[in-house]
Amino acid sequence: MIHQVPIAGISQIRPLFQRLTQSQPMCAAVLAGVYPGKVYVDEVCLEHLAQPRTALLTTFIESETHGTWCFLAGEPANDAFNRSLNSAIYSRQIISAEVPILLFSCDPDDWGGQMDAIVDPRPPVWILRYRFVSRGVGFDWRAALPPGYTVEPMDDSLRRLPGLELPGDVSATISKWQAMAAPRFMDFGFVVLDQAGPEPMVASWATVDFVAAGAGDLGFFTQPEYRRRGLGTVAAGAALVHGFALGLQRVNWTCDAGNPGSTRTAEKLGLERVEEYHLAVLIMDEAQHMALFRQQGG
Repeated sequence: MIHQVPIAGISQIRPLFQRLTQSQPMCAAVLAGVYPGKVYVDEVCLEHLAQPRTALLTTFIESETHGTWCFLAGEPANDAFNRSLNSAIYSRQIISAEVPILLFSCDPDDWGGQMDAIVDPRPPVWILRYRFVSRGVGFDWRAALPPGYTVEPMDDSLRRLPGLELPGDVSATISKWQAMAAPRFMDFGFVVLDQAGPEPMVASWATVDFVAAGAGDLGFFTQPEYRRRGLGTVAAGAALVHGFALGLQRVNWTCDAGNPGSTRTAEKLGLERVEEYHLAVLIMDEAQHMALFRQQGG
């Protein structure tokens, strides 16, 4: 069986996640106690936390109903752990009934060929992704901001702007940050507002989440009707400037390898592509999972 590690035991399992915490800020933020998450180990490890064999860390970005991010580290060829994890996933012992999808990042990258045992009887869906890193400001967002637009902090002050209707994702993120506010919690973001009409409109936004240990994870989005104007790049640039002013040493960003538009955006921002890695996907709805498997060439 697998067992959840109590808070007091988290420090003993950190060495297993050393490489993942360097490349995956959300993993680092959970282990630092900044962000909510859970860690599970096999039964043997529970008795000998100083030398764990295999571990799983889970967390989420928006909420568990949007999906669970999973990080596997340690010894992949741990048959008892892999079988127990498989059972715990499908019985929803370690995920809520609402979780629609699990996304696995592993160390080693392919989990030593053992991912099949974890998602059995379905085949794992492997997606190639690129990781980019920014270690300083490489884009002048103010010079790129078109007339009629403004950049504003993504916080509760937006709710007080007359006539502004916040997109659901922006409103939910602000509410999440307010609920998580604590001395070490430092996530932040910016929105680009279209001020040309009778009422302001949110055109794009960018966030830096999972801020811990001098790093964070960049994400950005542009409303469909505002795309191809560079507004997502502006929002992301503003977030990077703010982050480095706060003292961040690096900001991480990832995208699917099959998304050339995202790669071009990263290049405009001056981000450095540092590695390729694979994300393993398990969709809890079997029909949807198999459709994605076939789409990916399985």
